[in-house]
Amino acid sequence: MTIDVSQSVSSTAKVQAVGNKTTSASQTDGQAFRQLLASQNSKNSTTSSTSQLSKQENIMIRWGDTVSELAEKYKTSVAGIVNANQLQDPNFILAGHNLLIPGSSGQATTATAKATTASMSSASSASAVSVKYTNNETSTNKTATDNESSDEAQARAYIVSRESGGNYNARNGKYIGKYQLDSSYLNGDYSPANQELVANKYVAKRYGSWVNAMQHWKSNNWY
Repeated sequence: MTIDVSQSVSSTAKVQAVGNKTTSASQTDGQAFRQLLASQNSKNSTTSSTSQLSKQENIMIRWGDTVSELAEKYKTSVAGIVNANQLQDPNFILAGHNLLIPGSSGQATTATAKATTASMSSASSASAVSVKYTNNETSTNKTATDNESSDEAQARAYIVSRESGGNYNARNGKYIGKYQLDSSYLNGDYSPANQELVANKYVAKRYGSWVNAMQHWKSNNWY
């Protein structure tokens, strides 16, 4: 049998050429897929960012509002509101002012938590003490106000805003804290929880309600 060497070489070359084309086409398809995937991820990232921005809301603070209650109402966090508005003291917000509510987030990022902590640390010593009791006073405030009518809550807020601006560490001679209570009433316990407890007992015993206490304050500038 005679084998044509030129034909054998030609056939081998053709096979190699076909193989190279197949490999080249496979590589091209792979590159195209990766480019498409990268483009899709970029679009998703942009959409997610735009969605988060669109969730921000600017509201007006009303009598009786607290940062913790607003955070719960708008499905966000106290740290998020503090950071978005650069609040020095999350316990001191004024009715009639605007407050930026950030979009809801499932988990607070480490960066946001660190930024908030740094902001708290740079506040005044009085604010730093208030921050220390944030969790306790939030629980205390909810216990004290959950059963209050809107009139009672507004009356309480009216007195607090004029007595101390909501500062548990405010001092004026013998008058102490958020409600400016006589130090003798507090028996040396100036914690937010005790201030709330004593204030409620004082108002209930002397005036019967916060609404009555507010009316007395309006007439006499004290309660």
